[in-house]
Amino acid sequence: MTRLEALRPIVNAIGLTFFGEMGILLLWGLWLSPAGSIWPRLLWTATCGVAMGATIATLTIGFVVRRLKSRPALFAAGAIYIGVLTYCTFLCFAIDRNLGLFAAREAPDLFILGGLIPVAVSAPLLVWLAVSEHGARFFDRRLKAG
Repeated sequence: MTRLEALRPIVNAIGLTFFGEMGILLLWGLWLSPAGSIWPRLLWTATCGVAMGATIATLTIGFVVRRLKSRPALFAAGAIYIGVLTYCTFLCFAIDRNLGLFAAREAPDLFILGGLIPVAVSAPLLVWLAVSEHGARFFDRRLKAG
C-alpha cells in the first residue's frame, strides 16, 4: 500500500465527518436548540467528527484498501461508512437524551433523521473519493496542485 492509498481514506473520512458534524452543530446546536453554553457542543462536535472519521478510515484501510479491488471495494467502503455513522447516530441520540445539548429530547425523530439522511446522501461521495479509481486521480491532482 502506498502512502497516498492510506492517506485518501483518512483525509476524506475525517473531512466529511467533521464537515457533517459542523453542520449538525449549526443546525441543532445553535439554531434549533440555542439554550446553554456552546463550548460543550463544540467539544462534542469536534471530537465526534474526528473520531468517526478516524474509525471509518481505519476500517476502510484495514478491510478495503489492502484486500478488495473494484466493485467489492466500493460496496465495502460504503457499508463501513454507513454502518459506523448509523451506529454513531443512535449512540449520540442515547447520550444526548441525557445531556440535552442537541435537542434529542425535544425532537427525537428529527434528531435521528437529521443524522441518517446526511449519511445516506454523503456515502457515495466518500466511496468515490476514498476508494474509486476516479477519486484517486482527483485526489492525486489536488495534492500535486497544492
